[in-house]
Amino acid sequence: MSDNEFELIESCFKGKGGHSSPFTRFAIGDDASIHHPRAGFDLVVSSDTSVEGVHWPVDFPRSRAADRAVCAALSDLAAMGADAVAVWVNVMAKDESSVRKMGKGVSSALKRYNVELVGGDTCRSPVNAIAVTVAGELPEGTAMRRDLARSDDNVWLSGKLGFHALGLQQWLHHQRDGEYVHHLEEITPLISAGIHLREMGVRCCIDVSDGLLQDAGHIAKASRIGIDIELLQLPNWIHMCRSVGRKAFYEAVLHGGEDYALLFTAPAEMEIPEALAVKIGCCREGSGVSVFRNGEPCEVEQRGFLHFG
Repeated sequence: MSDNEFELIESCFKGKGGHSSPFTRFAIGDDASIHHPRAGFDLVVSSDTSVEGVHWPVDFPRSRAADRAVCAALSDLAAMGADAVAVWVNVMAKDESSVRKMGKGVSSALKRYNVELVGGDTCRSPVNAIAVTVAGELPEGTAMRRDLARSDDNVWLSGKLGFHALGLQQWLHHQRDGEYVHHLEEITPLISAGIHLREMGVRCCIDVSDGLLQDAGHIAKASRIGIDIELLQLPNWIHMCRSVGRKAFYEAVLHGGEDYALLFTAPAEMEIPEALAVKIGCCREGSGVSVFRNGEPCEVEQRGFLHFG
C-alpha cells in the first residue's frame, strides 16, 4: 500500500459514518475510543467477519461487500431489539485500492443507518476481509433473546426468506439482470422492526442468517422447546414457486441464509400488526423443528450454513 496506514484511515474512515451519539465521548484518533453508556440501559455488542470467497463471490464489488458486512452486523442488534450507537471496522485488504473500495462501502452503510464509525484497523492481507463490531443500547432487561421462547408461543417472521439464496445463484450463473440478484447486493437490517417488537413486549428473536431451519433450531435448542413451521404461511411462497419451482423455493427458504429476516416468538394473545410480521408456526413441548405443508408433515433435511460442517 503506497499510502501510510494512518493516512488511509484518515481519508477512508475518519468522519465517514453517521452522526455521533452521546454514547461516544471520543472516537477515531487515539489508541482506543471512549464511551459512556446511559444509566438504566444495557449495552449490546456483537462482532461479525466477512471473507472474500466465503461470504461474497470473488467477482463481487468490494464496496458492496463491505456495505453488506456492516448491515449483517447491524442485523444482530435488530434481533436483540437494540438501537445502534457505534461501529468498529477492521479491514484486511490485498492492496490500497481494496481498502478504499471497502471504506466506501462501510461509509455508505453507516450513513444510511446513521451510525457513527468510532474505531478499527487496517492491514495488508492475502485475502480481502472485513470484521465489524457493533454496539447498541436498550432499556435494561428488555433484550430479545433466543432462549426466552415458551412452548405455547406462536412463531412469526418479519421480512423475507429465500431471496438472497436465489440472488446468489443468479449472480454465480451470470444472470446479472435476474429477478432476485439485487437482493444479494444489499442487506436490509430490520433495526426499526426489532425495536418495535421489543417495545411491544416480544422476548425471543433471532435474525435469519444461516437458514430458517437452522436458526429456528437455535431458538428451539436454547429455549428447550419444539417448533412447527407451516410452509404455506411463508411470505411470497406462491410467487416464488411459480418463479423458480417448488424444489428451488424450498431449498432457498429453508436452507438459504443471509436474508436477515427476524424470526421471533410471541404469546398467542399478543396482537402482531400484519404490516410487521406474518405468523408461520407455533412452539410446542418437545424439541427440534418440524415442517408442514398444508398441515401435512414434510421430510426435509435439517441443515443450514456451517463454516466447519
